[in-house]
Amino acid sequence: MLGLSTILLLKSYAAFFSLKVQKKITIEQIIAIGFNTLPIVILMTVFSGMVISLETADWLDKYGARDTVGALVALTAVIELAPIFVSFAIGAQAGTAITAELAHMQITEQISALRLSKVSPITYLVAPRLLAAIYSLPFSIITGAFLAIIGGMFIANVLAGIEYSVYLDSVWRALESKDIFYALIKGFVFANYIIIINTAFGLGTRGGAKDVGKMTSSSTVWIAVGIICLDAILDYFMYLD
Repeated sequence: MLGLSTILLLKSYAAFFSLKVQKKITIEQIIAIGFNTLPIVILMTVFSGMVISLETADWLDKYGARDTVGALVALTAVIELAPIFVSFAIGAQAGTAITAELAHMQITEQISALRLSKVSPITYLVAPRLLAAIYSLPFSIITGAFLAIIGGMFIANVLAGIEYSVYLDSVWRALESKDIFYALIKGFVFANYIIIINTAFGLGTRGGAKDVGKMTSSSTVWIAVGIICLDAILDYFMYLD
């Protein structure tokens, strides 16, 4: 599966550089991968920001560190929560749909029909989804991080009486441009990983309907474990002093 994933990745980028990716299909996939997953992204990130603030705001306020709550929520959201939760959301919703769709096409020989029609499955099926994810994931991460900060601000105000101005000032003082840049890099890396793994499992399906379920389930596990491992590796190199 790793070999197939590598081939799909390289050939997809070759399709990018040769300008063979269809814009219409890419736009359709941006809607499917980015826009259609926004509701679950919003729920996961807003409530994660609220939970962080809920667990820390009152405690920090008691120890005279009320002006650090915003910094804590913002850094956690931008560096870790938003990239991971957004990737999980897209992997769970759009990613599994991609695997199931391509697996069904594989076992019903629609992929073979494309090849007989001299249409590259990678250019037609993989590359547009990869390009759409590269566009969508960083945007969703920034959106999710912003919403997590807003959710944390609301809870900090209600629970510990921390003024919005104090909270936001803490956010501005703590966040650096490199943190946002690193979050975007994570979005780019995770987008490549999610789409290539899901398409590889889909196109690598053999057998019948039962195998479609197995490959979809396996791709979900690979996405969850892989995102955590990649995040740890990226953090090590990004924040290694």
